[in-house]
Amino acid sequence: MEAEKQGGLTPDERRAAIDLIKSVQEKQFGVVCDKGKARSVKIPDFHLDNADEVEIKEPEWLIPGYIPKYGITTIAGEGGVGKTSLWCSIVACLTTGNQSFLLNGQCPFKTDPQNVVVFSAEDSWNYVLKQRLINNGADMSRVLYMGPEDERFTDLNFDGDLLKGIIETNKPDTVIYDPVQAFVPANLRMGDRNAMRKCFSPLIGYGETYKTTSIIIAHANKQSNVWGRKRIADSSDIWDASRSVLMVGTVPNSEGLRYISHEKSNWGKLQETALFELRDGVPIFKSYSKKKDKEFIQEDSKLKNNAPAAEEAKEFILDLLNEHQQMEIKELDELAKVEGISKNALKEAKATLRKENKTHTWSVGYGKDKKFYISLKDTEKINE
Repeated sequence: MEAEKQGGLTPDERRAAIDLIKSVQEKQFGVVCDKGKARSVKIPDFHLDNADEVEIKEPEWLIPGYIPKYGITTIAGEGGVGKTSLWCSIVACLTTGNQSFLLNGQCPFKTDPQNVVVFSAEDSWNYVLKQRLINNGADMSRVLYMGPEDERFTDLNFDGDLLKGIIETNKPDTVIYDPVQAFVPANLRMGDRNAMRKCFSPLIGYGETYKTTSIIIAHANKQSNVWGRKRIADSSDIWDASRSVLMVGTVPNSEGLRYISHEKSNWGKLQETALFELRDGVPIFKSYSKKKDKEFIQEDSKLKNNAPAAEEAKEFILDLLNEHQQMEIKELDELAKVEGISKNALKEAKATLRKENKTHTWSVGYGKDKKFYISLKDTEKINE
């Protein structure tokens, strides 16, 4: 019997295997006569899977709590808020196995280095992206890319054969798409919900089949008083298809402080908002905040609406102090009320003048007799 085996199979086993392969092929394809010529056609497959055979799994994470593996995560924000620096930082963490700044060292999380594919139509690899990735500490040997100068780039669509072939061949752990509009077919309207759902479907399939995570970079809606799924520009289906959504923005009335607000999470609770600064394109963690994107938008809208009134209040304070040298703050507030200046506008004007280093405040006395004074910085303060 051993002599009859070829490749570990007996003749009977080999014949059975050949018959099985032939049977499968016959089920998948048929032959039709088309204008006198025979051609194969794919026969519809109507089989269904049994739910009893599904293996229940716990969610796995690229960045614990923030970015799950094998699904779609969207990072959205207006121009200039740091989206590119953020995804470069994420790529650096993935390719080295190091912890993301989002965790601030609180979670003992370290993983094996991963391979990442980057598709960016926004920035030049020569002038921006390579240096930005190096600054963030990425292992460049684990980063693969196709630049927009490649003639194939225009065929790189979410539902296209080119992307499918690249993922099948390279089997990356994660793919970055920046921005989403560059990978939607030219003839597809992003407002067409059915078409957009079908466009994103292959990315979900790549997660299931090849264990590939997709990170999509999107632009944010600049309209005031818009948040949640409406914040993502062009198509709300981007939000719907994503397992996690991170909104990036600038903290109103701050000096370069930015935020990452976790707005959607299908596989866990929403994480705290991370505040950060950028230094040479590298995100530097500052603190966590309970505020979400909605609160920052409302605060920014309020500041913009109050800007003319605050500027008027600022001029009022400067004129008053130029005339009186120094004043008790209580008296200044009463005069501002007479002039019709609101408390919010006056408060903002005082804060702006302090930030501009134009005014000085101090107190005199103790307890019930304590009084607060304000003056211009270049005036002599008495009784201080």
